[in-house]
Amino acid sequence: MFKSLVRTFKGPSADPRMAHISRPLPRGLPDEQVLEALDIALAENPNPAYLVETLPGALKQVTGADYEVLDRSVRDVTGAFIKTFVMIRDGDVGHWPGYDQMAYPLLARDASVEEARAAIAAAEGTEATPAPKPGWEPPPPLARRSRR
Repeated sequence: MFKSLVRTFKGPSADPRMAHISRPLPRGLPDEQVLEALDIALAENPNPAYLVETLPGALKQVTGADYEVLDRSVRDVTGAFIKTFVMIRDGDVGHWPGYDQMAYPLLARDASVEEARAAIAAAEGTEATPAPKPGWEPPPPLARRSRR
């Protein structure tokens, strides 16, 4: 009880590493343990986009408890603005059945994926183009008009 009272008066940590963590934290998980787990996770991979993959193991190592880490990142359509957030949850609170089957395109692509994509494109050759739809031809180019 004394720890929760101190946490209430002390408030959340102002450490800049906590900018990647969405509030509120699960009950019984102090900021100090989250910071220690963040150090371990960022030492494994310094890119914060991979916290969804690296932070659960680090939290297990630090606390001994299994916490869920969900991606709550924010980005615009152009990709110019990206703010990486993760949410730490205790258990399956609010877990809906379709979540496990959901495609997860928000994870940062690994370099090996890009290498494989480049190798496949090189093996197919540059002249390979997708087949057009049957019965559809693109319109002919417009004739240029001379200026008078």
